[in-house]
Amino acid sequence: MTWQINTEMIECCSCKMLCPCWAGPQGEPDEGWCAGALVFDIKSGSVDGVDVSGCRAALTAEWPGNFFLGNGTARLYTDSKASVDQRRELEAVFGGKKGGLLGPLWSAAISKWLPAQSVSIDITRGDTINVTVGNVGKISLKPLTDDQGKRVSVQGMPAQAVFQSGSMNIGSSKGTKWNDAEMRQWQGDSGTLHSLNWTS
Repeated sequence: MTWQINTEMIECCSCKMLCPCWAGPQGEPDEGWCAGALVFDIKSGSVDGVDVSGCRAALTAEWPGNFFLGNGTARLYTDSKASVDQRRELEAVFGGKKGGLLGPLWSAAISKWLPAQSVSIDITRGDTINVTVGNVGKISLKPLTDDQGKRVSVQGMPAQAVFQSGSMNIGSSKGTKWNDAEMRQWQGDSGTLHSLNWTS
């Protein structure tokens, strides 16, 4: 089981800016619980010989407390534009079934998986990054910038190490909403943007 994925990860959750879970297990989510979504816009990648370059996937999850304390419920979405083979491999990788960092991470953080779904995943980019995931998720992420217009970044937070993210841009996700009938409905203002290169 070998794979390599170079992807942008768009993350947002139900907390105010910035979600306390990034700082480690001592942080308490703003609502007491935390729900969020990860969207993967794959620039290049291969999974056991299947080319997944240009594919997209999304994962939503909810936790009764801090992310690090586990007991989460999650669902994976793959882009309906992907082929059957691509969707199969993406579900295996992002569901943690093909090793790499996601295997032990999800084993610790997720205790229940809902059936994966194939939906349209659309991304538009400008000053704000907008993502639509089927009819369940609408994400709006506006990265923060400094006086020179450079994106504000953060390094060294414990959850960044978990995701092997050396640096992340932070932003506002006001307007983001998630409405999966089998999970908690949520909206929030915490958002981050990552460039990741993962291998198994």
